[in-house]
Amino acid sequence: MDELQTPAAAGGEVLREIRRVLHDELGLKRDARPEDDLVADLQLDSVGLLTLVVSLEDRFRIALEEQDAAAVRTVQQLAELVERRRC
Repeated sequence: MDELQTPAAAGGEVLREIRRVLHDELGLKRDARPEDDLVADLQLDSVGLLTLVVSLEDRFRIALEEQDAAAVRTVQQLAELVERRRC
């Protein structure tokens, strides 16, 4: 993380990237909200979830463990998990 970047700004970067992947790579027509459930609200299937996770791993150069990702339900929880791995 850039020394001048606040944690909130960093979280914003992760949320922006999640929204970009959902829109550009998975075809989501609306903006994802932090409280959106990845499966129930955004209708992601296993392939969509995998695409999202791999894109985030590549973009932020992190590794997300399967057991960590299994506990994630919402866009916000995913952003927080990515932030924890970036530190």
